[in-house]
Amino acid sequence: MSMRVPLIIICLLALLAAIPTGLRAADEPVSCYTLNRQNGLSDDCVLQLLQLSDGRMIAVTPRAIDVYDGLHFTTLSIDTVQFVPVPAYNGATHLFSDADDYLWMKQWGRLYCFDLRTMSQLLAPGWSGDDDFFIDERGDTWLLKGRQLRSPATSLLLPAEAGMLQDVVAVGSDTYTFFDTGTLVAFSPQGQQLFLSTAYGPDDAERYKWTSLVAVGSDAHLYQVRTGPGGSVLLDFDCKSRQWRQLLTSERFMHTLTLTPSGKLYLTTADGYLYIDPATAQVETFSELRLPDGSVLSTGINTVCLDREGGIWLGTYGNGLLYTSPFAGLFDTRPINIEVHPILAAVYLHGQPLQVGTCYDGRCLLSTMPPYADNLRFSHHQNSLAFQFTTMNYVRPRSTCYRYRFSGDGQGWHMLTADSIGHLVDDKGVFYLPLVGLSPGNYTLEVMASTNPQQWNEADVRRISFTIEHPWWLSPVAFLLYMLLLAVAVVSAFWLYRRHLQRRNREAMLLLRIQNLVEQVNKYENAEAIVVLGPSTEASSEEAEPEPTPQEKEFMARATQLVEQHLSVPQYGVEQLAADLCMERTGLYKKLTALMQQSPVAFIRSIRLHRAASLIAQGNVSIAEVAERTGFSSASYFSKCFQKEFGCKPSEYDGRQHDE
Repeated sequence: MSMRVPLIIICLLALLAAIPTGLRAADEPVSCYTLNRQNGLSDDCVLQLLQLSDGRMIAVTPRAIDVYDGLHFTTLSIDTVQFVPVPAYNGATHLFSDADDYLWMKQWGRLYCFDLRTMSQLLAPGWSGDDDFFIDERGDTWLLKGRQLRSPATSLLLPAEAGMLQDVVAVGSDTYTFFDTGTLVAFSPQGQQLFLSTAYGPDDAERYKWTSLVAVGSDAHLYQVRTGPGGSVLLDFDCKSRQWRQLLTSERFMHTLTLTPSGKLYLTTADGYLYIDPATAQVETFSELRLPDGSVLSTGINTVCLDREGGIWLGTYGNGLLYTSPFAGLFDTRPINIEVHPILAAVYLHGQPLQVGTCYDGRCLLSTMPPYADNLRFSHHQNSLAFQFTTMNYVRPRSTCYRYRFSGDGQGWHMLTADSIGHLVDDKGVFYLPLVGLSPGNYTLEVMASTNPQQWNEADVRRISFTIEHPWWLSPVAFLLYMLLLAVAVVSAFWLYRRHLQRRNREAMLLLRIQNLVEQVNKYENAEAIVVLGPSTEASSEEAEPEPTPQEKEFMARATQLVEQHLSVPQYGVEQLAADLCMERTGLYKKLTALMQQSPVAFIRSIRLHRAASLIAQGNVSIAEVAERTGFSSASYFSKCFQKEFGCKPSEYDGRQHDE
């Protein structure tokens, strides 16, 4: 019997915990989790709340914007000077988020803009001095200027009798506008006015003329909270019947309004929050909240936000954020199947978290906040990384499970929970994946999250692509440089080899000339011997080369003399030689070619070079002076011609060796 009593108590507690929060008795304090300055919140006074598309929560405090990713807060201080005026808005804090990851905040005639990707404040990009600003449920931006309300696709002309515009909402493809007189005007997608409807008469219009807050229900109902000098009123408008209904009036101010998926309403007041069933107009007041330390909070609730996971967020004037959920019971063991999204909370390099805009080894590795990072690039030695993921599962974080796929391991999906080997997922539902010693290349990491390991949203995959660069000596530019150097080496080797062959050929030609000269001398000696011994002169004349005529000898001597006389004149060439010999240039070419087997240019250059060789052999004249004396325009050209003629440089010339 003693063993059965605790079991009964546990079952009763579990049954109580299974009752949804909004359906508990109004006199029972609701248990809440607390997130305050001790948890990283910038201020315990929370003015407004908003949930982003990836599940993160935005909390606005008097001094900052706080973004909560389920693990920690990221804070951006508000620069109260950096704003644009919206003179048509006179209400308290109103938040909007758009598709470009900008957060817009209207507050007492001022419009602030924050870039959530970089957590920086901007001065309303593209602003043109309009009177008011709105973003509807479709994500379209509307700007008010006088009586004209325009979006990028549509322009609406507001009726003058409707009053001052206070809210713009999207219902299907139509646009509904709400005014301070309690009037609603609907427009078609083409900008035509569909109908005009007023919630109450002129007396109530004066009572509730200050602010408007509208929530769009899934059942074609619009719920509006209006405030003014006469207090507050909660209205219900049926879009099908176009009828208004007053659900609640109060002399106190109603602050914020949110809808549950089942169509129930949560409404905050200074005395607590209200749970309202619009179908029956039944209202339950929750004026006390039990905090984790056992204390009870009876006042100070300012704003409410229902997240997609079914939890209720409450912003207070002095106790930070409070959170409660239908699944928050201590002994509640029911399986939960709530929608969660994998959020990249941090990127680590060699164990240290990367900071946005901070340079590492001269480069900025993270240009946006981690939840928005999708393409990263690292150097070859920055190859030990880690990625940390969270979800907004506050109810039972240990039930969070993940699937990941990494292109670097060549395998498929891996599923992990807090009970998996390796403890990559901790008891708070935080997934930490280390990737150490990665080789250079391109990688893709894909992560999914769920509270039910049997159900995964295939369309909700957090994908991160990153590159580990090759070292510079293995980069494509380096390989291009290697190819260029190889080409230069091949060309240089070919040039050196060709030069070597040319030198060997010149040496061979010089040796051949010497051999020919020796053979000619031998021929002349043999011819003289034959003449002495008396052999047939006819045979010797056939073998010997014909002797030059006296006229030809005189011509050669005259030409040689003229060139030697003008050795030091660089300009003395073929034209001057032909003129001094009283000949045409072509005639000179033919005659010298026939007699010397040389062109006139080669003839002149040969005489200059042999004279230069003679001067060099004397050993008391410099190479530059020899080049000048023998009519060469430069020492480099002289050296080139000399090497071609004698097979060696002027500085290497040995007259005695060549004479031999």
